[in-house]
Amino acid sequence: MRCGYAIAAVLLALLGCAPGALAQEGGAPAPDFSDPCPAAYPGDGAGQERIARWMARGAGERALPLELPVMAGLAESGLRNLRGSSYHGFFGMHSSLNSGDYRGFARKPALQLDWFLDTAALVRQRRLAEGGADPAADPAGYGLWIADVERPAPENRSGYQQYLAQAGELVGGRCPAPVRSDLTPPALRLRVARRQRALASDGLVARVRCPAESCMTGLVATLTAGTRELTLRSPAIDPASTWASVLIRLPRVARRELRRGRSLPGSVTAYAADAAANGVSARRSTLLLP
Repeated sequence: MRCGYAIAAVLLALLGCAPGALAQEGGAPAPDFSDPCPAAYPGDGAGQERIARWMARGAGERALPLELPVMAGLAESGLRNLRGSSYHGFFGMHSSLNSGDYRGFARKPALQLDWFLDTAALVRQRRLAEGGADPAADPAGYGLWIADVERPAPENRSGYQQYLAQAGELVGGRCPAPVRSDLTPPALRLRVARRQRALASDGLVARVRCPAESCMTGLVATLTAGTRELTLRSPAIDPASTWASVLIRLPRVARRELRRGRSLPGSVTAYAADAAANGVSARRSTLLLP
């Protein structure tokens, strides 16, 4: 009997201590419901406000507008972590994105948010590198920024902007504002010959590079052809630290003027932006010869 009592006492002690022991050994931490702007995903069952603020916190830490991912999530999924046959999650990500850094995204909402913010940052960088305005500067343009990330059918591109007010209400000013820690623009180098025979090269040639860091850069050329002012653009590229040659093809009116023996004065402006959305530009004059 004494042995039986001893065994029972041991079992009772183990049962009494089991919860505390398991808690000390670790496991998934309990959600911190006291944080108004959670850093960790609050769970599929959380309310829209907490999910929106989780997204907003991630955006703010990337120096992106807090409302941006919330607007996209409202439009694409009603701010729900959906499971579909081809499209999944808060942002309607296609199954083809289930690779590399985003492998397993359908089961991991944090990867979904990473994809959206990564792509939004690239879209912003490309716009700056092509001489456009910073999309973060004007909330009225957030919808088209999201459309460049989500790439819906053309008739649906205007459907995101309507969620700006709702996104702002859900975030409710409870998350820190975006903070940019890197404010230094990239070093940019541009070379353009003062005189070029553009017919021989089939266009205007420029060379560009960012010697100190990775960047995106695009070119905008302006030419005077008779009484017309022409604006020509090249898509943004990543020239890295080596010189990259960029050919800007001439429109028919410019080629016609050159074939008639008329020179075309103009200029080339290079725009560059780094991953932190710091922009810089450089300008050179040129003369296109027949």
